[in-house]
Amino acid sequence: MSKFNFCLVLLSAFYIAQSHSVQRREVQNEKVVLSNLTPKQLDDLERKVYEECAVKLNVDKGYVEKYFRNDTGVPDDVGFKKITGCYGEKMGYVSGTKPNWERLRESYEVYYKDNKEDLETALKIVDECQKIPLDNLDGNEVNYTLAKCTKEGYLKSGLEW
Repeated sequence: MSKFNFCLVLLSAFYIAQSHSVQRREVQNEKVVLSNLTPKQLDDLERKVYEECAVKLNVDKGYVEKYFRNDTGVPDDVGFKKITGCYGEKMGYVSGTKPNWERLRESYEVYYKDNKEDLETALKIVDECQKIPLDNLDGNEVNYTLAKCTKEGYLKSGLEW
């Protein structure tokens, strides 16, 4: 085998392995160790997943933009509820209809690792959201309820959304 062919085979194998790894990471964000991320990286990842879900579900991305603004509430629309269902599953925050409260707390620990007071406020919001009965809700409704509770808690407490 010539050096050229060997290099070509080696590069092809590397490319295939790398693309498989990237694809798996994008599809299964619940495998991402949140504590290894900076707040900006986590924010970028969450926004990216929201936008990917909107595209995948063919739902207007305007809902995502509206959700991330500080001066608006949570869109009460079936399309946005589908986006939150997709997002919660991809991020590993909810599995089916069961919230992963520890993973949600871990995300706030990333966002507020340098601000203990805001972290305590954010964790109290999670505690309040955890009190909401989620029985008999489908996955989209569970995720939507958590998104709504979280954003409303943030805005009420004065945390920047």
